Amino acid sequence: MSGEGLSVSFRRTQMTAKSNQELLAEFQKIIYASPVTRHMKWYGKNHSVDILEHGDDNRQKWEQEYVAIKDTFQFEISVCESWYEDADLYESHEREDSFVSLARKFAVDNYLMYFSQGFPAEWIETETTDGERCWNHYNVKPDDKNIDKICKVWHDYGMKMIQAEQYGQTDDMKSSYWASARNQIKGLMEYEQSR
Repeated sequence: MSGEGLSVSFRRTQMTAKSNQELLAEFQKIIYASPVTRHMKWYGKNHSVDILEHGDDNRQKWEQEYVAIKDTFQFEISVCESWYEDADLYESHEREDSFVSLARKFAVDNYLMYFSQGFPAEWIETETTDGERCWNHYNVKPDDKNIDKICKVWHDYGMKMIQAEQYGQTDDMKSSYWASARNQIKGLMEYEQSR
C-alpha cells in the first residue's frame, strides 16, 4: 500500500528546555493517543513518529536541506493513501485533534517556534523591466546573518495564515500576507548583502 510522509516544522528558542529527543518522546505520546493514528503507517513505537534534525548526517542531502537552519527540526509521520479521506485530521488547524493543531499546541507548551508553512526557503518572482520579463530567484541561506529575523517574519506569516483560514479570509488577504512577508524577508536579505 502506498502513501506519503507528512511533517511539522519547529525551531528551538532560548526558552526551549528539553532536548530534541525528549521533545520527540513527548510528541510521540501525544500522537499515539490521538486519532491521527487512524491512517498512519506503523513502524514501531520508536519510529512511527520520527525526527529530522538540523545536522542529521544519517539522512539524504535533500532531506537535510529541510532543516538546514540551525536549531530546526521536523517531526515526521508516514500515512496510508487513505489519509485523504480524513485530510482535515492531518492538515486542518480548525480541528483541535489534527496533526497540525497538536503540533502547534505542542510548540506553545514547549517554547518552540512552529512553522505552519515549513521553513523559509526560496521563491521566484517575475517583473517586467523595459518591456522584458525578468525572473528573480530568491533563496534564503541558512547561514544568513539575519536568519533569526527572517525566521521570526516567516513564523508570524504562518500564524497569520492559520488565522486567515480560521476566519475565512479571502485569497486576496492571504496573498497580502505573503507579499508582506516576502518583502520583509527580501529587505532583511538585501540589508545583509549590502553590508
